[in-house]
Amino acid sequence: MELTLKLARERAYRAADVDWSTVEAEARLRAAEKGEDDAIRFVLKSLGDGHSFYRPPRPAVTALPAAGSASQAPVRNVSEAQASHEGVPVIRINGWSGTHQDAMAATAALRSDLVSALSEPRCGIVLDFSGNTGGNMWPMLIGLSPLLNEGVLGYFKDARGTATVIDKRPAGISIGGSAHALNTATAQQPRHPAPLVAIAVGPRSSSSGEIVPIMFHGQTNVRLFGQPTSGHSTANSTFALPNGGAVNITTAVTLDRHGRVFDAHIEPDVSTERPVEEAARWVSRRCRRG
Repeated sequence: MELTLKLARERAYRAADVDWSTVEAEARLRAAEKGEDDAIRFVLKSLGDGHSFYRPPRPAVTALPAAGSASQAPVRNVSEAQASHEGVPVIRINGWSGTHQDAMAATAALRSDLVSALSEPRCGIVLDFSGNTGGNMWPMLIGLSPLLNEGVLGYFKDARGTATVIDKRPAGISIGGSAHALNTATAQQPRHPAPLVAIAVGPRSSSSGEIVPIMFHGQTNVRLFGQPTSGHSTANSTFALPNGGAVNITTAVTLDRHGRVFDAHIEPDVSTERPVEEAARWVSRRCRRG
């Protein structure tokens, strides 16, 4: 609990808004009366960002479940090719988390879906983030990077005002000037470009399900469709705790390529209850106009 207090005070984006003497006193009281987990959750809730959270240590596994048993939850794919609308390919981008090895495979799988969708000349593509509740943003961003223009994509800015740039270079996606490790996951590139990129978002779009669309925001051939997102587009950093658990603390806000700050929900360009259909219709109509 003491480490959580220290990290929250030093690293949280909204640390300056917290009455720390009151929070520390209450946290120590809770630790004594209700246990460390309760105290840690209280400290993170006190930040008021609605995005910081605690991941307690996992219980020890005493035996492996039998193959195919109900206790083995299926791994959700980061992407799923959907039925096309008006001839426009659609890829659903799911919330996703996993190990580095899993992330390499997820990045390659998403890129493969993109390559397949653009195997023939198309006017554009629809990316459906409307059900993406978050997780690891990098397989999503790097898997989709052929759709992004080279240059600055966005920034993470911390409480001190220090901005870390995210950009696309010929070799792939970089953060803070360093190439991301997932760039090596695949060398596949689409045979044809996507002149138009339509992105579907909604109230369930959260965290990385918002940040990745923000990296597309402001690109001239991109348009967002749907309803306002959940409003958790801030960036989290993960810190391991001595008890074997971890805290995910909101340490920065997200900016798009033009420096616009997203510290709440994303307001789509087109408000609609049927974002995928409207997005495909926009691509199709623009195509017919030539």
